[in-house]
Amino acid sequence: MSNKPSVAIIGAGLAGLTCGTALQGMVDNVRIFEKDVFPGGRISRFRAGDYEFNHGAQYFTVNNPLFWNIVSAWQNEGIVRPWDGWIVELQRGHITNSDMSTQRFVGAPRMSKIVENLARHCDLVTSTNIVELERQESGGWRLFNERGDYQGLFDVVIVATAANEAVELCRSVADIRRAADNVDMTVCWTGMFAFERPLNLPYDAAFVLDSPLSWISRYHYGEQQAGADCWVLHATPEWSQQYVASFRGRVMNALLDAFWEATDLAVHKPASASVHCWKHALPINPINEDSLFDESKGIGACGDWCTAPRIEGAVLSGFSMADRVMKYVRKHHA
Repeated sequence: MSNKPSVAIIGAGLAGLTCGTALQGMVDNVRIFEKDVFPGGRISRFRAGDYEFNHGAQYFTVNNPLFWNIVSAWQNEGIVRPWDGWIVELQRGHITNSDMSTQRFVGAPRMSKIVENLARHCDLVTSTNIVELERQESGGWRLFNERGDYQGLFDVVIVATAANEAVELCRSVADIRRAADNVDMTVCWTGMFAFERPLNLPYDAAFVLDSPLSWISRYHYGEQQAGADCWVLHATPEWSQQYVASFRGRVMNALLDAFWEATDLAVHKPASASVHCWKHALPINPINEDSLFDESKGIGACGDWCTAPRIEGAVLSGFSMADRVMKYVRKHHA
């Protein structure tokens, strides 16, 4: 092995991209494998014809001082901005509360801009689903995709996926597998609807009470959406679990019905309608460790399921993982 080891990161969400960016220059090569077409995980973008949506995380907050420094740098780069939208609590058309005290941030001009900016600095391989890791007797890991194609030999592997995928990839690493297997994840059905005429709702977003919906938010991006009223709807975990195996058309109609009931509006036919099921949306019981690393095998895991179900949690977990890899490198590859 070289003095500067090679590192493979599986998953190009915020945790994986943060880790990969932090390791630049510290190792021989960092390659990030992403199964989807775009990086981003739960802050990736969704396209439906002429319309684009933030269909995952709608905003983020800042609690940790380190994360505040990161967000300040993102603001200086112009990739995030404070969100001053009017957010209310909504119950069958009645506004029961207005939440203006919490400082929220969004990507600029869209949430996925954050990961797109991080990905520019990384060796990113998309549309590649790594499903098998093979430990070598001489050290290192061989990676294979779902077709069995060999994807390279790496000294260190970081699994930056949802907990359920970490369980499968880390079958031979007992401590990581057990920790990930104990994490329960919520399900979330998301609806994305565009209306040709404004619905004239006075607020920008709402936490919805007594409804199949938990959250609704107006979304605007790009000239092609000028004049259209676009809304993202998140269903509650309980409702989403109940309908997890339902036909998409049934879910779409049910989400729209819940939207009209929550907003107390007359039914409007959407110009565009799409749904997406996040089958592993948010960790219910994170393991309360910043990251996991098995030094004897050179493999680790990170993600918001380690820390907290927030963008902040994913970023801090990615930084923690990078720090542990750098300490490992200094100890074993000096």
